[in-house]
Amino acid sequence: RPWMTVAVPDLNIGAIIGKGGGTLSEIQASSGVRIKLSARGDFVEGTRNRKLTITGTAEGVQIAKYLLQQKLQHSSADQGSNN
Repeated sequence: RPWMTVAVPDLNIGAIIGKGGGTLSEIQASSGVRIKLSARGDFVEGTRNRKLTITGTAEGVQIAKYLLQQKLQHSSADQGSNN
């Protein structure tokens, strides 16, 4: 099965997971993939980025990646407006 690993800044993990895991579940359901998040403190070497592993069809993986990027852009924009 196709898969991809995406690095997500630890500060943005909450935006990806969503309240009660809702956002993550929504992305998985709409793209038909399985998303596994690395454990708290398990970062991409040399960074403060958590690892998201997306597994599914090639098309589903691309859709999930796009949806994740959209969530990250909105999260970054929200953080910028709070400063």
